[in-house]
Amino acid sequence: MLMFNVVIIEDEPLARSKLKRLLQQIAEPIQVIAELSSVSETQAWLSSGGHADLIFSDIELLDGNVFQCYQQQTPPCPVIFITAYDDFMLAAFDSLGIAYLLKPYDLTKLQQAWQKFRLLTAKPEHGNNALAQQLQTLLQHLPIPQPSYVTRIPIRQQQQIYFLEVAQILYLQADGNLVMAFDQAGKRHFLPYASLQAAEAALDPARFFRINRSELVQGLHIQRLERYCKNTLTLYMPAGIQLKTSQSRTSEFNRWLGLSTG
Repeated sequence: MLMFNVVIIEDEPLARSKLKRLLQQIAEPIQVIAELSSVSETQAWLSSGGHADLIFSDIELLDGNVFQCYQQQTPPCPVIFITAYDDFMLAAFDSLGIAYLLKPYDLTKLQQAWQKFRLLTAKPEHGNNALAQQLQTLLQHLPIPQPSYVTRIPIRQQQQIYFLEVAQILYLQADGNLVMAFDQAGKRHFLPYASLQAAEAALDPARFFRINRSELVQGLHIQRLERYCKNTLTLYMPAGIQLKTSQSRTSEFNRWLGLSTG
């Protein structure tokens, strides 16, 4: 019997576990070949030429909206969307034959979505060309998504999780594999990002700027600037914090601030 390879794009571990458990109850051989939990992981998988028979995809992930990926690169196979948001996009998916699961869903809903997929792929006279055409038509008719940036960040501390408001962040700093945020009181918070680049992608670029290789600053909290040396600036922040731009970033930083570089 043909094995179906599926990919799960979901940032909630419990939701991934539930989906895998329900997939085991479908009377067909299904193998989960990849579990992706972020926009960056999804982009990497698509860019690597990843292939599957079916993708189960959440929409809002921790580091952004998954359509950031799909607008750049068409999925290689049909997609069943999984979402907690019942908005106008869902009607578009349904009318074009692409199923969706609205959280919380059960085995019956999953089986209905699976049957849509099987009916769509059971017509050899149309084959993958029909699938690709439907997917492309869907993406062309979707509104271009507005970037979705985080406004607060969940921080895991021992046995609890608290939330750091992005507005309170003065700057972010990377130290090896650690990414830290410093708030207005000078308190350090360890962020759930694997790199400063990942944190940067999750934050509004109109508010945050990378001033050097390891630091990202929120412009709102800059109190004043001083020239440190040629092509380098010192940024004065609350709580007596001083940061410095790198020579390679100073000109672009000035443009970001709206300052003349002449």
